[in-house]
Amino acid sequence: MIVRALLAAWLAAVTCVLATGAWAEPSTTVDAPAGSAATRGLLYEIRPPTGAPPSYLFGTIHSEDVRVKLPAPVREAFDASPSIALEMVPDASAIIRAMVTMSYTDGRLLRDVLPADLYLETADALAQVGMPEEAFKDLKPWSVVTLLSSPPSETGEFLDILLFHRAVADGKRVEGLETMTEQLAVFDDLSEADQITLLRETLASREQLPLVFEALIAAYIERDVDQLQHLSEQHLAESDPRLAAHFQEVVIDSRNRRMVERMVPLLAEGGWFIAIGALHLPGDQGVVALLRRRDHGVRVVF
Repeated sequence: MIVRALLAAWLAAVTCVLATGAWAEPSTTVDAPAGSAATRGLLYEIRPPTGAPPSYLFGTIHSEDVRVKLPAPVREAFDASPSIALEMVPDASAIIRAMVTMSYTDGRLLRDVLPADLYLETADALAQVGMPEEAFKDLKPWSVVTLLSSPPSETGEFLDILLFHRAVADGKRVEGLETMTEQLAVFDDLSEADQITLLRETLASREQLPLVFEALIAAYIERDVDQLQHLSEQHLAESDPRLAAHFQEVVIDSRNRRMVERMVPLLAEGGWFIAIGALHLPGDQGVVALLRRRDHGVRVVF
């Protein structure tokens, strides 16, 4: 079902976030064949054809799970890089933009858009996660989908926020590969009918989502980005073909192309640490493969 693929994307493709901590040191680095895509690995050394110093590409996951911790090699790569690029810069203006985009501003309310039975079911589901009607009455259906299909936040200590604040404190240059508007357009550009379809599917699938979350975390801990891609594609295969194709293009493939287009000039400078969702790394249309097709040397570090 597409909501399970949405969870996969929310965890590993939309915003670069990860809880803090430390994993054991890897025993070796791995040189992948020049034409191959990502298989296992979360941290890559990128060497541009310009001959500039190398940069690093790190795949993240949106999780506070205690098993998901920041590896020491990643900390070292971050510390050694004078410039940091995230999927987007999580500053105050981005947060304000998100709040505005997620809500109706034309006078309509969620209850005006949803059928009565669906609104009651939605209100009950949100009440179960501690959200009163006053807090969600202005939200768009897709906003509710993201709230109900993502694991609840407990600490808020996601890696993009922590990396951003640490980079600012260290005086590093910080850039975003996308804007908040571009990221939210993935959902905000959906028709209301499609948003309502996703909301119904989300409500019907809520009890199964912890199992999906567990499978994604397990694949990430193993640094198996191909398995992350397989899980996403498996869930899409169970969905409406039209919505599934749209989802694959706008959430993953088109964003891969856009982010590569914007990271290539940074890589030409050298010295960048780039953190993006791990689901953007694998596959023929993934960021690793796209960089190799642009004659960048890509080596798995961890």
